[in-house]
Amino acid sequence: MERADDLRCTGAFRDCEEISTHGFAYVAKNKRTLGGCRGHPTSGSSASGHHAKGSLPTCGYSEFPPRNVVPDSDARREIACSRTISGEQMSATHALPRRDESTDAIRTRPCPKCYVCERQGELLYEILTDRLFGAPGKWNLKRCSDPKCGMVWLDPVPLEEDISKAYRAYYTHEADVPPADNFARRLYSRIQAGYVRTKYHYRQGGHDPWDQLSTLLAYLNPIRRANFDLNVFCLHAKPNGRLLEVGCGSGTMLKSMQGLGWKVEGVDFDPAAVEAARKKGLSVHLGTLSEQEFRANSFDAIIMGHCIEHVPDPINLLRECYRILKPGGRLVVITPNVRSWGHRLYGADWRGLEPPRHLHIFTLSSLAAVCARAGFTGYECRSAVRANGIHLASRMLRKGKLESRPPSWNLRLLAEATGLAQWALSLVDREAGEEIVLISLK
Repeated sequence: MERADDLRCTGAFRDCEEISTHGFAYVAKNKRTLGGCRGHPTSGSSASGHHAKGSLPTCGYSEFPPRNVVPDSDARREIACSRTISGEQMSATHALPRRDESTDAIRTRPCPKCYVCERQGELLYEILTDRLFGAPGKWNLKRCSDPKCGMVWLDPVPLEEDISKAYRAYYTHEADVPPADNFARRLYSRIQAGYVRTKYHYRQGGHDPWDQLSTLLAYLNPIRRANFDLNVFCLHAKPNGRLLEVGCGSGTMLKSMQGLGWKVEGVDFDPAAVEAARKKGLSVHLGTLSEQEFRANSFDAIIMGHCIEHVPDPINLLRECYRILKPGGRLVVITPNVRSWGHRLYGADWRGLEPPRHLHIFTLSSLAAVCARAGFTGYECRSAVRANGIHLASRMLRKGKLESRPPSWNLRLLAEATGLAQWALSLVDREAGEEIVLISLK
């Protein structure tokens, strides 16, 4: 049961400079893989340094404030249901299309037990709606009753044959928006390039005497430094090394990694995205990862950004990754962290929930368990603080209004301050970061 690599995800908020209507950065889209769900034919509607290594780690359980837990009250039901962003609240270009509800209902199947440890789930949120892209249905999220696991998942979960209905108005169908061309952006790019050349030994373009200064400046801002690290998936230079991105979308990340010297390939389920990537001169395959039937020991690196949370069977996906990685190859996975500070703060309004597309939302321990059961023995699993855009989008969701224009400088400064505060918290709380970063070695 694998469909891990045939639907795309939101991707990280790469630079978090400007947030669009849907809470994504106004930079070239970093398209990601999403997943469907294979079910039974039922019907219905609906860069902190802290890390854990080795086998399944035990993690301290972070309880959410009572107001963010199971929405039993009528008031919480109203909050969960009433904030769907209508076309009138968005710009005309982002208004959600009218739908025939009789044909667009997403069929589901029950999913009462935790995927990782098979314990019964406890209701965390109920009657949630898709306030970002208007997918039909009302959705419940459950949390594993074992605090050492703590994974959150959809119950009921969409059937595989219906999951595409959740992506009809998805952001990846919009045209890429290039980053602003101004002095601040050029300086930021210069600092990032210098830092990456120095730390990861990428030397395309030759040595720059300003690289050491750029690296120093990067270390002055830990959340921007973490962003630089994750923009190259923490991968050191490997000239002519083979890299595969699962869920490459239109190829933005692949093109970037190609420019750093990697021989890149991608996989995506979306024909339009694959066509766009191929127009950039990239080698991109249409379909699922398993359908490609890559030879064993083929790739030096496999990357997945904001993908695994959309996957119905993450263990089988990682097993396939293990099979096609070369000995010594690296798998890098980035995914939302359900025990993050942002989730504790925003509760049902947290941007990382995204029902019904996020099927599983992981903790450090649950993702580490998945990695170990897939066959990886050497891995590092930690939370990362860089996703300021998640806070901004969550704030907009809480207010019930998504802005189509870039945020004001006041909001940007607030996001930066929030990120720095979260980084400081991560020094004492290893699970505070908005994202989980898993680096696995075959």
